[in-house]
Parts: sequence; structure tokens; C-alpha cells
Amino acid sequence: MDLILSDIHSNLHALRVVLRYAKRRSIDRYVLLGDLVGYGANPNEVLDLVRQMEPRVLVRGNHDRACITPGSDNAFSLPARMAVSWTRGQLSEENAWFLENIPQGPTTIQGDYSIAHGSPLDEDDYLLHPREGLLAFDGFASQVCFFGHTHLPGGYELDEKGQRLSILSFEPGAWFQLRDDCRYLINPGSVGQPRDRDRRLSFMTFDTQHRRLKLHRMDYDHTGAARAILAAGLHSNLAERLHHGI
Repeated sequence: MDLILSDIHSNLHALRVVLRYAKRRSIDRYVLLGDLVGYGANPNEVLDLVRQMEPRVLVRGNHDRACITPGSDNAFSLPARMAVSWTRGQLSEENAWFLENIPQGPTTIQGDYSIAHGSPLDEDDYLLHPREGLLAFDGFASQVCFFGHTHLPGGYELDEKGQRLSILSFEPGAWFQLRDDCRYLINPGSVGQPRDRDRRLSFMTFDTQHRRLKLHRMDYDHTGAARAILAAGLHSNLAERLHHGI
């Protein structure tokens, strides 16, 4: 069983809840889709935990890149740029080195499935519309590619024989069975900054043997995470959105 995480964004309060869940179920195979840092107030603590997790595989996100590459945040919003600058000044030497050495996606896990941060065609692209999703299937060869970046759980199912693309939504806690004759782009949502108007953190488990996946939504101390953001002097918008899942 693989635990698929994306967009933690320095949210220590949320990540601890995910790790407690994994420990209770003896899950120790972690797959990370990028944006470990940015926005939140605990970049070093989050990166320390990620390194201890020893992920099966991970790819970088645009915020990970921005926090170790000056000038790469020009397209970010003001709150995001402020968080990048602050995070860059907070990172320990070993955590900065760790971020710098996270590989760019997409990548394939032992021929089983692929992962990317944004589109498998471009790590900075948001897959928000069916047309973008359809084009993105050209960016990987496996049956399934997990991606992040949008902070929205869901995905696309491509029936190539029937030439039909379907938009997917997932019921939290229910298994979704992959069809052998289809290909998939799947987003597990965001651990650290959900944006689907549900403030609960979001991640997925993937049963690689039986080719099925499950979306998980969990409460966490979003008030504590928001207070930490304000105490760090980061933009108040970054704290406020945690209360509303936007």
C-alpha cells in the first residue's frame, strides 16, 4: 500500500495527522508529489519529518524550486512570494540541500505508475480543465499518473478505445477500482492547504496489487496552523484560507 501525499506546504499540524494515520495502519511507503514547503510556518520541521519518512519516491514542486532558486517566484502572488522569501531565510543547511536535490518530475515508479507535480508535460501547469487533462496523457506511458499542484482532489479517466474522457470525483473512505482498459490522471488533493472549500486535509492510499485507490479527508488543528503563520509574520491571507479550505 502506497500513501500518496501532495502540497504539504510547511503545514506541520496537518502532516502529523497523516503520519499518525499511517503509523496506526503500518503504512511505511510514502510517495510525495511536491510542494513540501511554502505558505506555512514550519518548513524545517516538515522537511525533517519528510527525510525521516524516507519516501519511496518524490518529485519537486514549484514552491520547492522557488525556495532554493532566487528569481523563480516572479509569477507568484504577493503572499506566496513573501512566504518563499521567509522560508529561504529559515531553511537549515541540510534541508536546503535536500530541497535542491529533489528531482523534477515526471518519474515512473518501477514501471508501476507515474507521478508529477503539475502536468506530466510541465511541472508548472495546472490541470484544471478536461482539455488540459486530455493533452497531459501524452506526458506519461503508464496506466496511472498521480499529480498535485491544484490542491483539488479528483482526476480524469481516459477510455482510449472508446475515445472518451471522464471527470472523476472520489467519495472519501470508499475504494475506487481502476479499469484495466482505461488510463488515469489522479490528484490526491492537498495535505497543507486544501482549496475545494473543505478545510480537512486530503491524501490518498493506492493499493498497487489490486489497482484501487482511496481518498482520505481528515480534520487537523487548522487553527493552530493559522496561528503559526501569523506568529511568523507571514501574510494573513495564508492563515485565513486554512479556515475555509480555499
